[in-house]
Amino acid sequence: MQMKTIRRLMALLLGSLVLNYVLADDAPAQQTLQPINVLLVGNSQCPTIISNRILEKIAESDLGARPVKVGGCIKGGASLRSHWDAGTGAGTARAMISGGAWDYVVVQDIYNVQESAFQPYARQFHALIKKTGLKTVLFGTASILSDYPKGFERQHRMHFAMGKELGVPIVDASQAYFRYFGVTPSTERLESLFATDKAHPGLWGSYLYACMIYSTITQRNPIGLVAPEAIPADIARTLQETAWAQHQETAAALKK
Repeated sequence: MQMKTIRRLMALLLGSLVLNYVLADDAPAQQTLQPINVLLVGNSQCPTIISNRILEKIAESDLGARPVKVGGCIKGGASLRSHWDAGTGAGTARAMISGGAWDYVVVQDIYNVQESAFQPYARQFHALIKKTGLKTVLFGTASILSDYPKGFERQHRMHFAMGKELGVPIVDASQAYFRYFGVTPSTERLESLFATDKAHPGLWGSYLYACMIYSTITQRNPIGLVAPEAIPADIARTLQETAWAQHQETAAALKK
């Protein structure tokens, strides 16, 4: 009887040692996950994402996911054309891209850009990004609220067509706004994603943008991940669900 007890205790001890070894062995692997480095090239649609570290925090809350590090070349009122025409000096978009310290470059044009102005610079930026060995993501934001719905439709149409042409993913945020608004949205619903100027994204709109960017660069589901404390939990969940559903729909459509 005594011998059986001793054997049982030894088996339990051995099992505990093996478990501790496995956990200790896994811990360094999780800690050494290489970050996804993302450069945002855009305008005043982006600062809240960067200043609040929304993308980084979403990734941090996603168990088993790689961390995300975000840099920005953000100029108020900038178009892709003005970013390109700024040249290659220090701090310009072209210089930062050529530096090569990124995995993805997310390029975002101004809300009222027309197709004839968007196409050539989207192509030029993609050529530079590809040459540098990085990956292009086209970011189609919402338009200003006074341009609803036509401006939103234009943003989607241009970015989807260019995504198909270049074979790159798009952050189809204009369509995500449509999805969140619903068929017959109230004024309150429409304004909820905007700042008080009804032109720039508010915190809710910026969070929807960030969830979409996260899903686009990682193919991971943002539902249940962290959101800024100022966003009510039920709203955060709806924004996450909206982002994921739109990402899946757009990604599937781009493959057709």
